Amino acid sequence: MISETAAYVIVYVVLAACSCVAVSAGYFVFQVLRKDSSGNDGDKSGADFWYSARGTQGPVSLGLSFFSSAMGGWVLFSAPEVGALSGWWGIIGYALASSLPFVLFMWLGPIIRRRFTGGFCLTDWVRQRFGRPLQLYVSLVTVFYMWVYMVAELTSIGNLVRDLSGLSPLNALLPVSLITMLYTGLSGLPGSIWTDRLQGVIMVIFIIVTIIACFGGLHIAEGKWGEVATWSDKGFESLVTLILAVVGAELFNMGSWQRVYAAESVAALRKGCALGAVLIFLTMFLFGLSGMLAEAQDRSRPESTLVIKALAFFDLLTTQNAGIQGLVFALAVCMVASTVDSLQTGLISVLSKDILGTTLTQVQSLIVGQLFLVAVNVPAIIMASESTKDPALGWNIINLFLVADLIALSIAMPIFMGMVPMMTQNGAFAGCFAGLLMIMGFGWVEFGTFVAGLEMFTLMAFGNIKPLEYGLGASRTCIIFVLLPIVTGVVTYVVSWMERVAEKFSVNDGTAEKAALAVGQQDVTV
Repeated sequence: MISETAAYVIVYVVLAACSCVAVSAGYFVFQVLRKDSSGNDGDKSGADFWYSARGTQGPVSLGLSFFSSAMGGWVLFSAPEVGALSGWWGIIGYALASSLPFVLFMWLGPIIRRRFTGGFCLTDWVRQRFGRPLQLYVSLVTVFYMWVYMVAELTSIGNLVRDLSGLSPLNALLPVSLITMLYTGLSGLPGSIWTDRLQGVIMVIFIIVTIIACFGGLHIAEGKWGEVATWSDKGFESLVTLILAVVGAELFNMGSWQRVYAAESVAALRKGCALGAVLIFLTMFLFGLSGMLAEAQDRSRPESTLVIKALAFFDLLTTQNAGIQGLVFALAVCMVASTVDSLQTGLISVLSKDILGTTLTQVQSLIVGQLFLVAVNVPAIIMASESTKDPALGWNIINLFLVADLIALSIAMPIFMGMVPMMTQNGAFAGCFAGLLMIMGFGWVEFGTFVAGLEMFTLMAFGNIKPLEYGLGASRTCIIFVLLPIVTGVVTYVVSWMERVAEKFSVNDGTAEKAALAVGQQDVTV
């Protein structure tokens, strides 16, 4: 345990450091805005810089930004939990799942940048490719995913400050949310990326120190490590589920797509993605390993005390001194702040193109973005505060993520198949709708009720029906995540193919009709 005073000091010192860096970025944003205001009144490059930081970031900056914005406070809970429950397969699966999206960005990012050069995030390309209706649906899904992500982050820091210091969760989640919102509102995406650099360096140092400390002095009885370090079928199911879930969802994290456009060049983007992927993989692997070690140590005790597996890492932390515990809490604040400010700018990016396309002035455009920032933060704070009151919900972060991942994966294949010219708007819509029907139908068939079909969207982790297996631990979850991209992809392809065939016949019929009319006119002339 750390003292209440120490907890207060850690929260506000970390946030103050981030704010100072963001204010520095805000100064440059202000200079760009002032320069533009003195020139062409129709030029909105200053507001564009606030929303996108377009073409300004090198590989190291991008790599640290990808790393720190992806590694939120959830890592301290979810990665050790997977390690404790799923063994080696789970650890490798979660590490691969968390890093693979950035490997894909190395390929997808340049393509999207080239096809929609003036965009801010993926949804801008979706509008160009499939039209406004599908863009709105994809935007709703991405906002839902990022909002759930933000709630999970605020919940985790609230739970941490309560359990490590005894303070009310609001004493951490409120300042983290409000201060990140203030400096993000001031400096936009440039401020978020600048703070990511600082947070990324701090996180690397703190992770190394805490892992070394927690991995020392363990008491594991002979044979107990072998019971935990397994390659089980359940673990393999977790690997498959996590890779599909996390990769599918992270492709719709607009904070990451903003950084694709912020890269100064394609080469910088690819190097930044590679650096971020390596740091993420190592971090996830180490924290997953801590879960396995905690589980092996717990099995070595006369009586088990590790009841909630999400707290596996903190089980190792109980034997550490207050200094290490304070360092871990500072790491958590840093991780949550870096993720939350990136999610805040990512949420704004969904509206960026439309806001700057209006007749609003630069200042008015910024105010609209800031108001939207407030609008998404307030309900997130309320939801996170309520989640900290319910231990079953508050610590069930991984299943909370899986709910959002499931919805995001249902649109992944239909949207990214749009890179192939043959795919149509109706085909993509049909694929997305087929994904929702498949999820609901799976629950309805298995449990026999329509309500069960609706509850399947939570993977039975939240709701009135309580099966023995649910969430990540259920075999049905792996089956659904495997079937979802197959079903949505096949439906998208078939409907698009049928449309293209119908178009071809329509063209041929039109040509034949014109030919017949021409022949008829010749006969009349004769």
